[in-house]
Amino acid sequence: MTDFQVPDACTLPTVERPLRLAEFDDLFATAVRGVQRVGEARLRMAMSGPAGLGETVRDLTARESECCSFFTFTITPEPATGDEALTLDITVPAAYTEVLESLARRAESVAWLQERAGRLGIPEADLRELASAWRSGDCPVARDRLEEALASRSAAVEGEIAALIRRATEAGAGSAEWARATADSLPVTEQAARLQAASAALAGAGPHAGRCGPGCPCGTALSVPAGSYRIAEPASDGQEALTCDLVADGGEAGERIGAWQRVLARVRAREPLPDTATGLALRFPLDLDLAAAVARLAAAEYRCCSFGSYTLVIDGTGLTLEVRMPEGAADLLAAVLGTPDRPRAEAAA
Repeated sequence: MTDFQVPDACTLPTVERPLRLAEFDDLFATAVRGVQRVGEARLRMAMSGPAGLGETVRDLTARESECCSFFTFTITPEPATGDEALTLDITVPAAYTEVLESLARRAESVAWLQERAGRLGIPEADLRELASAWRSGDCPVARDRLEEALASRSAAVEGEIAALIRRATEAGAGSAEWARATADSLPVTEQAARLQAASAALAGAGPHAGRCGPGCPCGTALSVPAGSYRIAEPASDGQEALTCDLVADGGEAGERIGAWQRVLARVRAREPLPDTATGLALRFPLDLDLAAAVARLAAAEYRCCSFGSYTLVIDGTGLTLEVRMPEGAADLLAAVLGTPDRPRAEAAA
């Protein structure tokens, strides 16, 4: 990949050129959403960002024009929801098309990084450091920066998931607020899964001697798909991590929230199970249609979280769904199905 070279026609002192280039890299890394070659002599960039983006772009391009007068920059504000958006057109004379092509490749490389890292929610400050290392060509440094950014973002996302689990539990299984908290947790869990997959891919990759790009360990880690979320590490050697399959049953967990609400509204009692510290028995009235709905939901949940056990019991007491979970999934069980009506010790007395 050829770096953008400032041609001799530019009057900017050599010592200042790397600083101006770093400003463009920051802009590419945080604001560029698309790069389009309109022609050999024109490049178009779609940009969005917080309020003040237009002022930043105007200042940078004005200073660049003072240095390299062959550049023509045209800034067009665009409609935006929340963020500020604009289109930046860059035009050069025919003699400078190679300069424009080099700039386009640089923008595309950093914009590619921004798009992939942005999907993981990596903060702007971390993204700037990552983009700087990415463009430097020092892959080990970029790899270290990405590893740090993934770890930091993963910790933040896990905190969000824990807060949503508490919110759902406190709201009460089946309530309107429970449904909102459960729905809010789905995209956060998907992002946590992507972060886990990226971290695992980066940790398992060998050394890379070439420049950073889509095919290097960082690029591969940022592109790896994620289909499962690890909710807990193994409790001891020989055990497997507790993992939820996010694409099982068509990945339609969100569509089951309403079905669970209707079923949970029919619960007559929640009781602890005597054979496990993390089990729960949901007692329902005996109803054929209700039994079929409970069975379908239990099967769907098992396809997603196969570390659990779901048992449907029909006897003289009515209809009961017994759910047993490993200790590491106790909080998840409480958030999804609720907690016993009475403490375990009181129920056993």
